[in-house]
Amino acid sequence: MTQTDNSTPAAVVFDLDGTLADTAVDICDALNTALREQNLGTLEPGSVRLMIGKGPVVLVERALQHLGTDPQPQLVESLCRAFIRCYAKQGNQRSTLFAGVKRCLDRLAAQDIRTGVCSNKPHQFCQALLDDLGVSDYFAAVQGSADGLPRKPDPALLLAVLESLDVLPHQALYVGDSETDVRTARAAGVPVALVRYGYSAEPVEELGADCVLQTLQDLPGIWTAISPPDPQAGSQPPRSKAL
Repeated sequence: MTQTDNSTPAAVVFDLDGTLADTAVDICDALNTALREQNLGTLEPGSVRLMIGKGPVVLVERALQHLGTDPQPQLVESLCRAFIRCYAKQGNQRSTLFAGVKRCLDRLAAQDIRTGVCSNKPHQFCQALLDDLGVSDYFAAVQGSADGLPRKPDPALLLAVLESLDVLPHQALYVGDSETDVRTARAAGVPVALVRYGYSAEPVEELGADCVLQTLQDLPGIWTAISPPDPQAGSQPPRSKAL
């Protein structure tokens, strides 16, 4: 599969939490239920949103540290199991698509650009969230964290999506909201854009993406702002262009 012209990618792969969907309140609710079961206190959604992005284990570790509790391995394991159980039972009652997402996906489909999802969220939760938000049919490949594949920033999850889409790394674009997403894309040899509104604790303009987007509605207009890396030359130096 090749790019449709010199600047348009053959595929766009998205991070999920903080990029396509605002899931912080649901994640916070499930986490607080798990924390209350063990009398560990509760957290506000504004704090939890900055803990999201590296999977349930890191989420739990960050929550415990925020609450002043030592994240001992046995406690982390127990709390992680409780969180996953609570999240599965609770579902995605309060999660929503960010502004501009649906229009972006419609425009990409109109341009015959294939789309996928690559997330550190457990795989079963990725598919359930996309189903609940009514957008699962847009994506030809979805890959969340699963046994046998290391989590981002290791490039394995992203490369698995690209293989499913039959697209080479330099023919694609990865869109996320964090430093983890930039590091993942660089390791995979994929150009990367970040959204401003996501769950990053640092200013996204400082994270080394090729482009920074106000909303995903701007995405189909940025192709000329991003130069795909030369597949023979390795990763390109970080550079950011704001839109």
